[in-house]
Amino acid sequence: MAKRSLISWLESHSKSVQAIGTLVTALVAIAALIGVKVQIDSAARLQQEQSARDIYREFLNISISRPEFSEPDYCALKGSSQESAYKNYVEYLLYTSEQILSVTPEWESTLAEHLGAHEQYVCSVADWSSYPANVSSMVSRMKGKICSKALIACAE
Repeated sequence: MAKRSLISWLESHSKSVQAIGTLVTALVAIAALIGVKVQIDSAARLQQEQSARDIYREFLNISISRPEFSEPDYCALKGSSQESAYKNYVEYLLYTSEQILSVTPEWESTLAEHLGAHEQYVCSVADWSSYPANVSSMVSRMKGKICSKALIACAE
């Protein structure tokens, strides 16, 4: 008897049951789409973080192999055959900074410390606005601190 009343109830409420089933299916599909988006964003963030770590590791390797660039005497390098290589080293430091700051802004003080070793070069460049905002603002703040000191210009 209970079986018959259940079947009877389902027959009489079939449209409502179908509507509820359709609604549940749609909600599950939406939840799945949201889950996929979260997973994709998470994977992209992890990839970006790993890339930034790799770039920083490579920057440190270059610094070890070229100590004359990591703690430079810019006046001695200026006008020499090494000037171009040195400027590219600083460019790589700025690129490293851009990549790291985009995922970990709290690294700014560490990166500014690295850049601080290049104060003569940093202060000699007037315009840093062509760099990404996170890098140009870091350089601007740093220049405000270090370039206000009377730096001795390189003898021409």
